Parts: sequence; structure tokens; C-alpha cells
Amino acid sequence: MAAHPKEKQDLICQAAIRTFSRKGFYNTRAEEIAHEAGVAVGTIYNYFESKEEILLSIFKVEFEQRMQVFRDMLGSDLSIPDKINKILQDHFSRLSEHGDLAALLIQERFNPGEGFRTKLLGLYKEMIACIEELIEEGIKKGWVRACHPRIIAYALLGVVESLSVYALTYPEEAEQGILADAPAELAGLIWNGLHKEGTDETS
Repeated sequence: MAAHPKEKQDLICQAAIRTFSRKGFYNTRAEEIAHEAGVAVGTIYNYFESKEEILLSIFKVEFEQRMQVFRDMLGSDLSIPDKINKILQDHFSRLSEHGDLAALLIQERFNPGEGFRTKLLGLYKEMIACIEELIEEGIKKGWVRACHPRIIAYALLGVVESLSVYALTYPEEAEQGILADAPAELAGLIWNGLHKEGTDETS
């Protein structure tokens, strides 16, 4: 039975993740992705117009999954600290379980080609908007102090990305529990900086 188009696309993307993370996006040829995926080179171009489109597809899928976690948190009955902790647990578990993907996301995040930069920034703006909305929800409910949600959203994303880069750069640190301890440590740091004075953590 022939593979469903979505399954074939996923197969190609997973192969691309492995090859891109090993050799870098620009040093990887379509033939290498095809070999990794066990398909003909022509098959790749049946589903994607270029390497850039494969990379963008990888980013879109990952960002959509992460943003879905934010959407699930909006309006939920969890306390703000629990929401923050759950989002961070999702991020760092992905980092731990999918090292090749995490390395690729960070590698291309900080060194994108000119043609890819605008599309990538668009994805990041969507993520920032999700974080901003979560902060605004906390302000409206009286849990979070008055602040500039967008500035805080960018700052929080920067803190999380910095620790992610550190963990991938020094994998021995990750093995010593950095990734496991990161959600609770960062959640406490973020909540202590954002909570409205007099607000109970469990509110």
C-alpha cells in the first residue's frame, strides 16, 4: 500500500532534521536527505519545492505544536505558576527527547538565510503573541502585576532560549539534570518577577 502523502512528507522532514543537524542546512544536499529518507531525489521534489521549504515546514510544525500548548493554557483553571511550569516542562522535554530537532531549531534560528529570515520572524511573532496573551490574561485576572506584556514576552523567550542553547552546547550539563530542573527553577523565577504583590501562588 502506498504511503499517505502526509506520511511521506513527515519521513522526508525527519530525514532532513537528522542531516541538517549533522551537516548544517547549507552544507546538506537534497541527495543526502533522499538517501537518509530512503527515497529517490525526485520524490522530495514531489512534496517540497526546495530545501528552504523543507526547513520552513519543520519550523512550522514545531512552532504550531508549541503554540498549541499556550492555547491550551489560556482560559484553563490552572494557576499562573502551574501554567508557566507546564509550558516550560513541554519545552524542555522536547529539548531533551528530540536533540537533533532542538539543535537544528537553534542553529537556524540564529543564522537564517536572508530568504528564510522573514518567514522565521513571522513564526516567532506568533509565539510572542501567544506569550503576550497569556500575560495579559494574568493581568486582567489580577494575578500578574502591571507590566508591558510584549517586552516581558520577548524577555521570557530570550531567557528560555539562552538556557536551551547552553544545554545543547554543554550536553554534559544536561546529563547532570539541567533540563530536568529547568522548568521548576525558571517557573519560580518568572512568577516571582511577574506576580502581583499579595497574590497567592495557588490563586
